[in-house]
Amino acid sequence: MPRGQEVQVLHHPLLNQPYQPNLRAWIGGFIGYDMPPALDAELSRYDPNAPNDREHLIRHYCLERFHVRENFRHRQQLVELLQAALDDPDFDFQEVWEPAEDDYDQWPAGWPAQIDDSRDFFQRLLLAARQLWHDDLIRARLPSLAQCRAIPERDRGSRDWLFSVDNSEAWKAIFDVVATPYDLHTPGPQFQGEQLSLQLAGPLPGQSLPSTWPASQALTHCCLELKIQGISELQLSGTRFDGHMRTQLTRLQPGYYLRLEIGFDCVIECVAQFVSIGNVQGSRKEEQQR
Repeated sequence: MPRGQEVQVLHHPLLNQPYQPNLRAWIGGFIGYDMPPALDAELSRYDPNAPNDREHLIRHYCLERFHVRENFRHRQQLVELLQAALDDPDFDFQEVWEPAEDDYDQWPAGWPAQIDDSRDFFQRLLLAARQLWHDDLIRARLPSLAQCRAIPERDRGSRDWLFSVDNSEAWKAIFDVVATPYDLHTPGPQFQGEQLSLQLAGPLPGQSLPSTWPASQALTHCCLELKIQGISELQLSGTRFDGHMRTQLTRLQPGYYLRLEIGFDCVIECVAQFVSIGNVQGSRKEEQQR
């Protein structure tokens, strides 16, 4: 995932050139020069003109066998390309299966000579893609960092960000909704693919603690894990990523915009599909001082 810069051009996942797919990219798993015998035998077990086989081929070959380097933006572009073709009542989908005159591609030996009702095949393909790639397609529609930065300050999140995340029940099970921490410490972020997590710890604001808590047993500190998943855009700056963290979380429709200020000069900004908390624990001041 790019850091420190905004993506301007979507590149091919394998080649150093802009990504410009055509409809044959959808059926590339069925057509190829010198197809391996094992793949030929595997695909030849299915009849693309039989409705049940057609669904299986779409879901397990068209949609599950795209290259691992293709991301949600590649998928969005493929879906938009297919949708545009289906919106054209005169588009000839049979031509998608036919190789160019100088092309030696072939499809499985056991398949029929012609694909019946090719438009139906691609209509089913679009429906299945929207179902199986649902999260990716939503993420591709999240606003950019530039758009989020333009949100007026009055419309951004407050210090009570903890209760704007997806599963604040994990917090409420141990604490009370009014005890909202906002000045937490982190040893630094951990990146795992398209996920960012931070371990956070700090005191609860004393003035907000519930009056029902006995003074001798009142929990005064907390620790938790903040998880940010389905990141669509991320930018980092600074040199020290540990220290006190100040958080601004803005709920989008859908998704979230987060601005994390850590330590002296570190800033993490991202747009993400999900934000959640877990591993919530509470402790008393005496325990913290041991």
